Amino acid sequence: MVFLKAGVPLWLKFKTGADSLNLLPADFIYFYGIGTIANHYPLAQLYDYSLQLRTFNAIYALHDQAYGPSPYPPFVAIFFALFARLSFQRAFVLWGVFSLVMYLVGIVAAAREFFSGEPLKASLTVCLALSFYSFLIGTLANGQLTAVAVCAVGLAFVFDRHEKPVWSGLALSLLAYKPTLLLLIVPMMLVTRRFKTILGFLIGVVFLLATATALGGVAVWRAYLQFITLFGKVAGLGDRSGLPLAKFVDLGSCLQLAAGGRFAAGTVFSMLVAGAVFVALVILWWRSARSGKEAQAMLWAATLTWTLLVSIYVPIYDSSLVALAMVWTIGSLAEWVWPSGVQWMVLLAVVTEVASWFTTGFARQYHVQILSIAIFVLGVAQLAFLVRMVGGKRGEAAVRIPAAHPADASLDSAID
Repeated sequence: MVFLKAGVPLWLKFKTGADSLNLLPADFIYFYGIGTIANHYPLAQLYDYSLQLRTFNAIYALHDQAYGPSPYPPFVAIFFALFARLSFQRAFVLWGVFSLVMYLVGIVAAAREFFSGEPLKASLTVCLALSFYSFLIGTLANGQLTAVAVCAVGLAFVFDRHEKPVWSGLALSLLAYKPTLLLLIVPMMLVTRRFKTILGFLIGVVFLLATATALGGVAVWRAYLQFITLFGKVAGLGDRSGLPLAKFVDLGSCLQLAAGGRFAAGTVFSMLVAGAVFVALVILWWRSARSGKEAQAMLWAATLTWTLLVSIYVPIYDSSLVALAMVWTIGSLAEWVWPSGVQWMVLLAVVTEVASWFTTGFARQYHVQILSIAIFVLGVAQLAFLVRMVGGKRGEAAVRIPAAHPADASLDSAID
C-alpha cells in the first residue's frame, strides 16, 4: 500500500508528460540511465557527461531544467544494468518493491533485536519508520538508494550483536556505493578494535572493485576518479551555493543556508563542530570497546546519527538512516532500564518524523533546516547517554526503585 500511494501517482504523471523533476521519480531516471549506458557502451564511457545527458533526456526530456551528473561508482551502473533491460515503468516498480523490502529488512532486523517478545512495540516501530518522509517520498517514490544503506547498516548491527564480525563487515561494504556514509563508521571500527569486521568490509569492497574492473578495465577507474574530482568541487567542502541547500541535512549545508549562502562562516563553524564531535566520539569509542550490549547499541546509534550531520553532501533522502538510529537508541535505553528515557526518545522520534514532512518548505522560506535540528538534538542526547553507559551508571529503574521483598532485592542485585 505504501508503494501504491507514493509510486503510482508519480508514474501516472510521468506517463501524462508532467514537465518537472519535482513530479517524477527523478533519481531513478539517473540510475536507469547509467544502467542503460552500461548495457550499450564500454563501461569507461559511463563518466562522459555529454553521454549521460543524452541518455537521461532520452528517458525523459527536460526543457526548462538540466540533469546534473551521476557520480556513482561503476558497480552501481552494473547493478542497474539489470533493471535497464526492462521498460522504465516496469523497472521503477520493481526497484520500488526491492527498496521497500530492503528498508524493511534493516528496520525489522533491528526492531526484533530489542522487541522480539513484544509484537505491538515492534509493529509500531516499523510503522513509524515507514511513515518517515525521507524514506517514503525522498527514497521510495524518488527511486533513491538509501534503502540499500538502511539494509546494510541494519544487518551489520545485528551481525555485530551476534558476534559475527566478518558478516557485519561484508554487510557494511555495500555502503561503498557512497563512501561519505562511511566517514565515521570506519574509524569507529578501527578505534573499537573490530578488526575482523574490517576484514569482512575489505573483502566486500575488493569484490565490488574487482567486479567493476573485470567488466570495465582499469580505464573505468581513471574516468571515475577524474569525474568524481570535478563533482567534489560542486558538492564537497567548498562553496555549495549552486546546490539546493534546503534539500540537505548535513551541518555544512545547513549553516551555509542559514548564513545566506556565504561559504566561509558556515564552513568554518561546521568544521569546528565536526572536529569537537569526532574527538568526543573517539574517546567514547575507545572507552566503550568492552562495554555491554546496551552501550554498543548506543555507540552504533550515535555514530550513524553524527555521520548524517558531519559528513558532506547528505541529501534529505539519506536521513532515512536516522530511523534506524532511533530504533537502536530506544532499544538501547530499554535494555538499560530507563523508561523515561525511552519515552523521551519516542517523543523525539515522532517530532523528527513530523519535521521531515515540513523541513524542505520551511528551509526554503526561513533558511532553517528543522530536520537537522531534530537530528542534532538526537545526536547530543545519544552522546550524553553513551557517557553514562560507559561510566557504568545504570538506568533510573535499576537505581531508584527499592526492592519490596527479598525476591525483588535479589533481582536488583542481579541487575547491578
